[in-house]
Amino acid sequence: MAENGQSPMSNAEHMAGGNQISARIDRLPLTRVQWELAILVEIAWGFIIVDTDGIGARLYPIVWRPLKTITNNEYAIIQALQVGLGVLLGSYLMSFVAEKYGRRPALLLSVALAGICLWPFAFVTTFWPLVIFSVFSTLGVGGIVATHAVYLSEMSSHAVRNKTMLTAQASTAIVGVVIAFAARWMMPEYWKEFVWLGVLIQAFLLLPLLYFRLPESPRWLETHGRHDEADRVLARIEARIERIVGSLPAPDFRHGQIVQAARGQLMEILVSPLYRQRALLILVCWLLAYPGIVYGPGAFTLVYMVDHGFNVHFFFTLAMIASVVSFFAFLANGRLGERVERKDVLFIMAAVFALGCAFMYLWPTPVMMTIGYIMTRVGTILFLFNLYNYTAICFPTRIRSVAFAWTDGLGHLGAWAGVTSLGPLYDLGTNHIGWLAFIAIPGALLPGFLIWKFGIKQSEQVLEVVAK
Repeated sequence: MAENGQSPMSNAEHMAGGNQISARIDRLPLTRVQWELAILVEIAWGFIIVDTDGIGARLYPIVWRPLKTITNNEYAIIQALQVGLGVLLGSYLMSFVAEKYGRRPALLLSVALAGICLWPFAFVTTFWPLVIFSVFSTLGVGGIVATHAVYLSEMSSHAVRNKTMLTAQASTAIVGVVIAFAARWMMPEYWKEFVWLGVLIQAFLLLPLLYFRLPESPRWLETHGRHDEADRVLARIEARIERIVGSLPAPDFRHGQIVQAARGQLMEILVSPLYRQRALLILVCWLLAYPGIVYGPGAFTLVYMVDHGFNVHFFFTLAMIASVVSFFAFLANGRLGERVERKDVLFIMAAVFALGCAFMYLWPTPVMMTIGYIMTRVGTILFLFNLYNYTAICFPTRIRSVAFAWTDGLGHLGAWAGVTSLGPLYDLGTNHIGWLAFIAIPGALLPGFLIWKFGIKQSEQVLEVVAK
């Protein structure tokens, strides 16, 4: 395609001006083209994380525990393997695919793995088979975690990146409403059908949609020397946008050169003082957050409510309400756009989460349990996605996927070890204070403070500049 009446650049011109792709992406106005890509990816994230990644936490209190096939501590091990080892392996596997073969194949393979490997949970209820399937079922979870924010950060311009990503990520809250509604209606009588519904949506609905609608990241193509292909992919995107808004403004080539990828991306992260410092800070935060604010509440909140006399229908109704509130919280955060630093939002959300935990501990009444649970859900979901986006934007395109897997992926070791300990912690102290204190203080407030104190500023900066 001709861009503003000009012919596409030759390979030589690409090499001389390596910021052509970045500059062309950064001048694109926000239209339904970017919204479609972002929302499709985040809906896939939502079904994979909320459904596949959360299947153990749903089935234990209403299927496995009543059948007395699994103990409290065995469930903690299964949950830890799901959120730890399986996601860790999936993150590294998909980061390899994303760097070598492209962001698009990694996303597609993640959705396929998450959907197809979910089906055994409709049949298996004993400990050791569940241990095995817990690892396999979350390979796709690790894949979507390691690729979704990487892909979206590369497909949007710096002026609207935060708005696009966070507003699209609000769709995950709607997915949460849908899954909670289905669970409330189907559980516990139709729990097998509930599992199969997840398989159907992920493997047979979302996978074909993503296959036909997602283009490859032009930034990734540029870093791998595929200049003509990057130009063609971006030209098609530009053509779609021009049909909506008319002629596009001229690119600004003063910033944002994309450096071609080379061998040894992980070594560059470890050797470079700049990237090593960023990676270690983010790694520490993920190691603390995964067993805390991210997976800690999901592992035992339903158990906690059942132990306080609330039934399953109360929990899933509350989960629907919390997802609706989270949706509007996403929109509010997205509306702030680049005016507020992500690291500031991370610290505030950690504080909101910790306060919600305190309410649930001090006043486990229906009203205060509702308020506390909604606060923890909003705190968790906005903390998680802001840290996803923060992590992806900290590194340049040539090492972004590897860096994400190195930090977020290795951070799942914290989930593996930490969630395993949640079983004993849940039984520690009055009213399960061991569990609640762990997820609130070292699991939320500490990583929130560390990223706020030592993290970098990202707002309103070109991707290749802030990540250089």
